[in-house]
Amino acid sequence: MKAPVSDSAVDEFVARIRSGIPVGELFPGKMSECDFTVSQREKIRKARAEKKAALKNGKISFNSPHPQPNKSLPEPPTARALTKLKKILYLQGGACFFCGMPLNEEHASVEHLNPKSRGGASSEDNEVVCHKTLNHALGNMDLKRKFEFVLKSKGAFRCPGT
Repeated sequence: MKAPVSDSAVDEFVARIRSGIPVGELFPGKMSECDFTVSQREKIRKARAEKKAALKNGKISFNSPHPQPNKSLPEPPTARALTKLKKILYLQGGACFFCGMPLNEEHASVEHLNPKSRGGASSEDNEVVCHKTLNHALGNMDLKRKFEFVLKSKGAFRCPGT
């Protein structure tokens, strides 16, 4: 026998589909093991069709009723405003790679761990974001010297000018 499903569970399921958040486990079992009414099935079909159409047209909006992420992190970059600096800064949680202090775009700079002048590439695995002042101080030091410089501070490293 299939388990009956409450209208409130279906309404929450439909709201999650429309908002783009994970649907989770709202029903008493797998959907195939639940006993939906005709109107409940129609609500779910309609929400899925709306979501599919919105995805196809690129007009989907995510209005999550759940708490927003940590406001201390920088806003995630949008596809149109995606710069290398913004992307790396976001991926690093808005902090300097070397000292871990909060960092905004104004004071940030892309640092090549292995400097381009020493054959380093402009690739994701060779670039980090740090304070501009530190980037200038490190100059074209090789990777070994940079980390030697940071590690000698024994956990008390601070970027110059911060």
